[in-house]
Amino acid sequence: MDQPRIQPVLFAVLAACALAAPAAAGPRGYLATPAELGEIATRADAGIEPHASNVAAILDEAERSWNFTLRRNETCSGADSPAWNDNGRGTKILVAKAFAYHLTGDAAYAGQVKDILEEIMSQVETISVDDQQCRLNFGWGAPELVIAADLIEDYWKGRTCRGPGSTRYDEALLADGPCKVRFQNWLIKNPYYVVSYAGRHSASNWGAAATNAMAHIADYLKDRPDAELVHRNPRQVNDGRNVTLSPAEAYAAANQIAIERMNGHRVEYGSKYSCSLFSSRSQDSRWDPVKSQITENGIIPEDARRDESCNIPKYDGSYQNYPQLHIGNNVQQCELMRRRGDTSCFDNVERTDVPAFEFEDRGGTRRTTHLRPGRGSLERAINAIIIDAGTEWRRTSALVVAYRYYASHSRLAGVESWAPYLSGGSKDCSQDICFGALTHGLASGEAGSATPSSEPPASDPEPPVSDPEPPPSEAGPPGRPGRPHVVDFQP
Repeated sequence: MDQPRIQPVLFAVLAACALAAPAAAGPRGYLATPAELGEIATRADAGIEPHASNVAAILDEAERSWNFTLRRNETCSGADSPAWNDNGRGTKILVAKAFAYHLTGDAAYAGQVKDILEEIMSQVETISVDDQQCRLNFGWGAPELVIAADLIEDYWKGRTCRGPGSTRYDEALLADGPCKVRFQNWLIKNPYYVVSYAGRHSASNWGAAATNAMAHIADYLKDRPDAELVHRNPRQVNDGRNVTLSPAEAYAAANQIAIERMNGHRVEYGSKYSCSLFSSRSQDSRWDPVKSQITENGIIPEDARRDESCNIPKYDGSYQNYPQLHIGNNVQQCELMRRRGDTSCFDNVERTDVPAFEFEDRGGTRRTTHLRPGRGSLERAINAIIIDAGTEWRRTSALVVAYRYYASHSRLAGVESWAPYLSGGSKDCSQDICFGALTHGLASGEAGSATPSSEPPASDPEPPVSDPEPPPSEAGPPGRPGRPHVVDFQP
């Protein structure tokens, strides 16, 4: 398909990955490392707020029982299904227990996390690829599953779990083996395989959730450089043919797709009301039509159209649920990148002026639009809601994480206006970030310590985690091609 060339971010990232020194063994560190959680616990023990209240809230949540029904072939009947993957229920309890392990030093919490993850990977054989809602729900839940597993790295090292003996979606092989390897297999064959489709299929909050999940799963596979992740494509990408990626390729691709989505270089293929169709159903006749992006005014068109129109210059002041959800998932992916030494997502602002940007919509019609300078900024997107529209912000965790970065790296005026929405979120576990107030909240006058960073997945081989199982077949699932010689990452 003839498409405009996009800046080859992927290959630059891969080159950097290839030169990276191996990271020290131990937890990768996502929203917080064990050392950071230890520092938070120390401040909480001293009665310093908000740390004392945040820790108390997490420990209270960690005492709840994780008791949910798991199905061999999991489906998603609604936004909060299945309950064990819901950020208000099962996921929230699981992450609280993982945090509690390092806040208290009590290994009983780690044992519970291990048992829960083993229950999931041994009982949930497949997540439905036919149920579209699963692409979104596991985009929300997969990062937290990764975070929980990473925080018990030291606990389950050397332990045996029952889980997938293969990374192929269509293979129902269960076997005993190293717990981490079995869980990594489950992440590859289920959440990644299911969610990856939305990564290139959607430019709305669905796409933001997908690339966030894809990046977290790929990053968690750093010690499995030869693992293969099957990335599903819609018909508009690579003629609908799947591609097979290494963890380094999958991590770089997820981040490339996210930046391109922010800058207007991605197309919404999923909705018949896509902004990229320029239809009167989703565009207001008072203004020029716009396509998927974060506009120079901070509007997220594909999510603005849910309640207003794609091309509004300003939100109308009502609560903006879908743009906030989009931003929250974007923030979590930016924070992962930051913890791998890359602030380009948080800092992104596309300053080029493209008066006649050409693209193909979901039906193959070639269209032209004006991509204006100043687009793609996550900070501008937050300001568009809080400052420009004077709208309340309800997703506290994501805003606290964003504020922790922009408070000292802001490129725009007004970050202090976010302050009224930063408190009261001790138990907030939204469909983006869980417990951001715990991991990123600061006391008045407190300067946060330097954030530890580790290298992203590397292209060069590392000693693999020991596992006696044979490598998965190059063929991929039946009817789907294996890894091509050249992977086309264009939309």
